[in-house]
Amino acid sequence: MADKEQLQLDSWLHQIAQEQPDFSYDEVAIAAEIDHSTSLLKRWPVKLLTILGGMLAMSTLMGFLMMAGLYNSGIGMFVFGLSFLVGAEVLVRIEKTFTADAMAVALNIAGYVLLGVGIGSMSENATAVALTLGIAALLVLLFSRSTICVFLAVLVLNGSLLSLIFIHKVYSLAHVLVTVLAGLLTYVSLFEAKLMATFRTFIHAFGAVRMGLVFSLLGVLVLTVHQDMLSTRIGYMWVSGVVLIGCLLLLLHRVLRESGLTDKKTLAIFYICCAVVLLPTVLAPSVPGALLMVLSSFYIGHRTGLWVGLLALAYFLVLYYYDLNMTLLAKSFVLMGTGALFLGGLYLLNRYLRSYEA
Repeated sequence: MADKEQLQLDSWLHQIAQEQPDFSYDEVAIAAEIDHSTSLLKRWPVKLLTILGGMLAMSTLMGFLMMAGLYNSGIGMFVFGLSFLVGAEVLVRIEKTFTADAMAVALNIAGYVLLGVGIGSMSENATAVALTLGIAALLVLLFSRSTICVFLAVLVLNGSLLSLIFIHKVYSLAHVLVTVLAGLLTYVSLFEAKLMATFRTFIHAFGAVRMGLVFSLLGVLVLTVHQDMLSTRIGYMWVSGVVLIGCLLLLLHRVLRESGLTDKKTLAIFYICCAVVLLPTVLAPSVPGALLMVLSSFYIGHRTGLWVGLLALAYFLVLYYYDLNMTLLAKSFVLMGTGALFLGGLYLLNRYLRSYEA
């Protein structure tokens, strides 16, 4: 954090302490956390290179194990995979360095690979592989102290659930997965501070879990817009569309309420404009899903999630535009009407802000 932001934070803390006599804080601990966060931001290229180096070393080790004939033993691969996952967690708890984090990530990835291959060799059952990886990811999610390992665990768990849907060809259950992901993302975004205060033991994992939910939701939405490539057919797309639009409106209501917007006429116009814009996308849930990522990330001030959501929104909007069964003239009118609604919303927002400043 920059010196200017540090001074601003100190000013806020002193102001809160003056207004709330019972408020107390550990200034030394806050300063130490700021220094740690600043060092992470400044040294992230070094950390990235260290992680890549650790993965390269682990790839070499796995190559050696395969040459030694490990691939012939399903039990051996299962044992090594389980040992790698446990070893990654032990390493993270013992050492607090970038090198240890890098090696833990490499061990974690190798553990999932060996675990899945080992179960597949022993049972030759795709369902058993998916369930095993899902259970392993859930355990890592609950007990790991590494944010990157937690992030990977969320992705592996989502991948396991998604693979079960494809293995058993119950594609309609994808709507259930979208509902769970969107609901968790909305809930975590709305009550992040309360959750951190309640579950302090897992405070290190909230950011990783949230990013895992963003990428998991993004992955499922990408599959819904590229069904032809996977030879699948997910019906009742409006179900996911309604759920995502509902989560988006709930989050939007919370944002407007906390911004102090109380004028009923302005709120009514704002909600009507949102409904008109979102209603045509009910059969294309990827668009409201991307908007949910953007708004939830903006609400909590998470830049990475915001950029991921913006890129996804641009991509899904282009696909939505070209998939419309309309003439070019009709598509042009749709774009013009949507742009006019957004400009109208911007005008109302600026008008409200000027009245608030006055």
